[in-house]
Amino acid sequence: MKYYKSYMDRQQISPAVHKTLIHLETRKKSGRLWTKYGALAACAALIIGVGVWRLTPSPARAPTQSGSQLTLDHSGALQDHPLQPDAAQSGAADPGFVVNSPVEGDKLMFPMIPSIDYPDITDQPDVAASRAYAPGSFTVDLTKGDIQTIFWGPEGKPASDHPKAEQGDLPWMLFWDGYALYGRALYDGQGQLTELTLWGEQGQASFDLELRLGALPFTCCIDLNRGDQTSEFNGVQVAGWSQTYDRDGDGQNDYICGSEFMTKNDIGVRFVNQNSLMRAEYVQDGDMDLGGAQTFNALFVRQALTSGLYLDHLKTADSVPAWRDEEFFTLAQARQEADFAPYLPAAEPEDDSAYAGNKDFYGRLSYQEGSQNRLFVRWSRGYDNVEVAVYREGYHSYHLVSPDAPETYDLGLYPIPWCDSVPEEHRETVSHPAFRAEDMSLAIVEARGHEKDTGGMTYSFDVLHPDGTLVTYRCDGMSAQQVWSLVEETL
Repeated sequence: MKYYKSYMDRQQISPAVHKTLIHLETRKKSGRLWTKYGALAACAALIIGVGVWRLTPSPARAPTQSGSQLTLDHSGALQDHPLQPDAAQSGAADPGFVVNSPVEGDKLMFPMIPSIDYPDITDQPDVAASRAYAPGSFTVDLTKGDIQTIFWGPEGKPASDHPKAEQGDLPWMLFWDGYALYGRALYDGQGQLTELTLWGEQGQASFDLELRLGALPFTCCIDLNRGDQTSEFNGVQVAGWSQTYDRDGDGQNDYICGSEFMTKNDIGVRFVNQNSLMRAEYVQDGDMDLGGAQTFNALFVRQALTSGLYLDHLKTADSVPAWRDEEFFTLAQARQEADFAPYLPAAEPEDDSAYAGNKDFYGRLSYQEGSQNRLFVRWSRGYDNVEVAVYREGYHSYHLVSPDAPETYDLGLYPIPWCDSVPEEHRETVSHPAFRAEDMSLAIVEARGHEKDTGGMTYSFDVLHPDGTLVTYRCDGMSAQQVWSLVEETL
């Protein structure tokens, strides 16, 4: 208990991550029906392969082939990775657009609404599953034309003089008018489409559409204690569900409605919307807000299963960024990588650990053109790890500090619990400071040390070299002098 309390007292995160976690915590449910299909999809996601673990809520902006804003690092900790300014500026123009429907909307008749069952699963238990992306996976932002082709096919927007057949950017019967719409395709390392996601936002209303060829989209949540509950529309079985709870923590109920199905041309679909702008008495108790969410969802089902969906134009990526993913079993193997060798320890690090036996070594190179180029090595023994990660390029963020401002990095200035003693304006730097290589010294290493919960000292900091290479150090069971020796030989 003493170690647990000591550990928890030391924990702190950046304000940006804290805000995001609060949002994620309020999303306590993410229900899915079709238990057997959901379980298969989750298993498929788990066995795709190991790669960069990413936490990816639907962002309002997303640069092509970039890391997620939040990622799980090599130790399993949640990390905040804002884009570097040069990376943000080098991206293409924002591909999103606001959906525009016909100007004379009053001429459009309201279509027949399918009778889809949306049972309430707000209080239903579920099991979360983790998802990893296969090595070489990459994303491509969709253009407006890409998205339009999904709904109209290669023939494009239909032409007609009839007022009720008028079209805007997308089929009007989607009722997506005014939504800011974005899209992204996920491809494997061979450039084959893995999954496609569209998301739309308009005020408090939003939706997510996931599409996958040949199977239902992957899921990270498996519902328990439910049989298949489906409705039939146009010869297709459609599973639906609804939830009502405060999803975003603003004190007001949110109305979530979802459905999933396989189209006749073998496209797996999951469509989830929240807080539709529609209001309708489409539920037994006459809840206008919930009824609106269900109506909005059912209208999408109708459009998808009457006019169809088309993904042939996105099956294969136009180009595949070069990638490489390789493991190393000795330091000598890792040091064969000439670009990284100058920043790696020349020999196995010394330590003060009381644990007997040789250290376990693990190394991994992760490279993807235009995205990342990282080599990570770790020595483990008992509860102690010595980790060095070298970023030649990539999405890893850093917070530069000056040795002349010890309040931005010196752990000795702040008593435990750090969440109370570290000023908010210094939390990011005190937690993860980066120093220019020319500023590094034994004194800086000493300032970054504190007692480890399981005994001994631990040190953590980043070093930015003149050529832009960033090296991160996380060292347990060592003295400050021993850690400094690892750094000094690379300067």
